Amino acid sequence: MEFKQKWVYKKTYYPRPTYEFNLPAGHSCPFAKDCKIKVDRHTGKFDTMGKGYRCYAAIAERFPGVRKTRWENFEFVLHGGKIELPKDAKYVRIHSSGDFYNQDYFDQWLKICRENPNVIFWAFTKSIRFWLARINEIPSNLTMIGSLGGHEDHLVLEHKLKHSRVVKSIEEARQYDLPIDNDDTLAMAGKYSFALLDNTKFTLSERQVLTDAHNQYYKHIFDEVYSIIDK
Repeated sequence: MEFKQKWVYKKTYYPRPTYEFNLPAGHSCPFAKDCKIKVDRHTGKFDTMGKGYRCYAAIAERFPGVRKTRWENFEFVLHGGKIELPKDAKYVRIHSSGDFYNQDYFDQWLKICRENPNVIFWAFTKSIRFWLARINEIPSNLTMIGSLGGHEDHLVLEHKLKHSRVVKSIEEARQYDLPIDNDDTLAMAGKYSFALLDNTKFTLSERQVLTDAHNQYYKHIFDEVYSIIDK
């Protein structure tokens, strides 16, 4: 059976048109904890393991077409497929769903980033050990974000890695003195950690209204990141 890679192209949500390469949520996330959900490939039945918050990426897998695309990508890489970027890619999010499931797969993405120095890549991950094993080999066009809520949070904090933290309110973001990212702007580039408002508690428009005033205190951070992604 031949397996093929499937890309998702989004003109909205992100600050710039972005390609995503996705894997099935939970099934490819070995170190997920608070958000872990596995959706049955065939039936779409949800198996909720995490108790902290619901994985937003997994929710989309209630649709058979979404499951099909993500599982085809998973089969593709598991069977040794070599990922190839779309020719017009300028911005790439590695995994809106899924994670680095082993070191070889992580290393494959490092190679892709090095071979495409004019493309901006970013990735959220709970697979911190794979990142740390290559901490001095991360290409400058790849921004890694440690996604708190996994089994390796201690490594994120111990090594002072850039990270994201899911919060339930603006007040919680203030407690951690973190700007709030609504559209991956702060994920795409830069060195600053940030908060994410729980996607299951607020719609995108609600998040935008709630965070506009809060983020005025961090305008210099957003300006710095925009200067990088628009080079």
